[in-house]
Amino acid sequence: MPDSDPGGDWRLQGLCRSEDPDSWFPVGATPAAKAAERHAKAVCWRCPVRVVCGRWALDHREPVGVWGGLSEGERRAILRRRGVRLPEIA
Repeated sequence: MPDSDPGGDWRLQGLCRSEDPDSWFPVGATPAAKAAERHAKAVCWRCPVRVVCGRWALDHREPVGVWGGLSEGERRAILRRRGVRLPEIA
């Protein structure tokens, strides 16, 4: 099944469903948080729904976590390049 059109509820097809959800929502910039983010991204890059997941996060302005292999900062950068005005994060 292609990752750009998975059909049905794409969330049920994500490889992250069998992983610890904390890896997708690392807090801070500690070595442990950075390792969790790297792990999440590695799983995402193998996932059959990575593209649709990332699009969903961008379309819904998802403010936290790793979605479709993209961190919060990476998604914010993409949205800014698209001309989307976002509130600053404290």
